[in-house]
Amino acid sequence: MPQLIRILAVVLLLTISVPQVFARTTPEDIFNEKREAYETKRQTFSLENQKKLDLYEEEIKNLNKFISEELENNTLRQGEILNEYILRNDIPTVPETDGIARNLSNPVENARYWITYAHEAIAFQAAKNYMFGLSSEANIDRDIIVQIGALQNDIGILKGKVEKSKTALIQMLKK
Repeated sequence: MPQLIRILAVVLLLTISVPQVFARTTPEDIFNEKREAYETKRQTFSLENQKKLDLYEEEIKNLNKFISEELENNTLRQGEILNEYILRNDIPTVPETDGIARNLSNPVENARYWITYAHEAIAFQAAKNYMFGLSSEANIDRDIIVQIGALQNDIGILKGKVEKSKTALIQMLKK
């Protein structure tokens, strides 16, 4: 019995004295884990298909970068137009809100909100990484088409957001 008490005391001391470590998983950790699994699977493919994957991966990456930069330039021009409008009409540059509650019925605040929203969406899109599913080597063309479709879908949504900011800016300029 005394030996049992000693064991329990030691176990209790160990659990109290050893600090618990909680690991935090970041989006980068998740991406790196998926990338590692992708590379492992990719290595099992023929050299020809590996080159094909590399080529399409680079093309998708470059296309995403090009479109994101074009849309970013578009929203930057919209922001310049908004700033010029504010300067010419002597509109106070300090918003009347706290940044959380917005008065979107005010045309300037509405345009500012939608331009910022589109710009943030563009930054998110530019940071996206497209990785092929690699279901099997026989389905490599389908996997490539799926990622191209995903890019087209994401770019379509992004263009809609930029168009919304443009519409808000035009409505402001008409008033």
